[in-house]
Amino acid sequence: MLPLIASLGLLVAACGGGGSSGAVPAPTAPPGLWVPNFFGANVVAFDARQRAQSGTPNPALTNKSAAIDSPEEALFDASGNLWITSCSDPVIGAGAIMEFTSDQLKNLKKDPTPNPNVTLSDNGSFDIFGCPYGAAFGSDGSLWASNRFSADLVNFTPSQLSVGGVQFPDTKIVSSSFGNPEGIQFDAAGTLWVADIEESEIFGFKAATLAAAEGTTADLTPDIINSSASINGPADIFMDPSGDQWVSNCLGDTVVEFAASDVAASGSPTPVVVLSSTSVSTPPGASFSLDCPEGVAFDKSGNLWVSNAVSDNFGSIVEFTPDQLTASGSPVPNIFLDSDPAGDNLNQPALFTFGPSVK
Repeated sequence: MLPLIASLGLLVAACGGGGSSGAVPAPTAPPGLWVPNFFGANVVAFDARQRAQSGTPNPALTNKSAAIDSPEEALFDASGNLWITSCSDPVIGAGAIMEFTSDQLKNLKKDPTPNPNVTLSDNGSFDIFGCPYGAAFGSDGSLWASNRFSADLVNFTPSQLSVGGVQFPDTKIVSSSFGNPEGIQFDAAGTLWVADIEESEIFGFKAATLAAAEGTTADLTPDIINSSASINGPADIFMDPSGDQWVSNCLGDTVVEFAASDVAASGSPTPVVVLSSTSVSTPPGASFSLDCPEGVAFDKSGNLWVSNAVSDNFGSIVEFTPDQLTASGSPVPNIFLDSDPAGDNLNQPALFTFGPSVK
């Protein structure tokens, strides 16, 4: 498996500093911030107090399981179990998807190297996985994942997830439109959105299209293709409650917002907001607010959080307040969570998630 910087070079050839501020009040009953560290080969969790002010916090919990190799996305299922996509794996390198139960997560302080409760693995011929990257649960509890290097989407049913092991996908979607698909997300209507870093486009597969493909391997043209000139190497996509589409541009160092009405059909829309990078001061000297942004997500207070793969030492996570998102510009992040000098807390953070509170 190639590291991100090397793989970005492959993409060109072929193809998750401290800003303004002081502490802000911690939200009531806040979730934890769970972050997969690609180079760190672990998943760390920060509690509300640690993410309430800029700095280099030590994680409250760290999952150092030996099974975690090149993790790309962390997400929780409805039962509070943590699922992790790993672009590679310690055996053959095809990648894997694994589950750690909520009980295992509660015990991470005592056992930071748990064996996964469930692991979905390849059969040795790369027929199942080729760098699983983004992941999303469907309304039926099935799990969809994007394979970046084999350029397809795979789906596993709840029964397959409960068994683990070598499971051939219940549904696989291939497309001539795909280059290197990364982050994926469902919207409220059941459309599955895909950020493709090589093609610099966002693809949408509607619920009816996915239903028709169920149980098969289907070669499909996306129902919707967003090919805006403002999309440059997208790593992740987030649909907010209004239906607007937020995209992190790893190769453009921007985060952009498209209006819901502008992405309802294929086209080349103009974003309503473009957040650009700016220099911010950090203990080592200076860094950039957006530097190969990967993961994007909103917390319950409407703040936008972004993980930067190569910012400062070994990456960073930044927060922008709702007031900073109303117009285009280069705002200094309200919160700048920086990697420490050794990269022990953050080390190329990828597609993160908000989850259970960390105690």
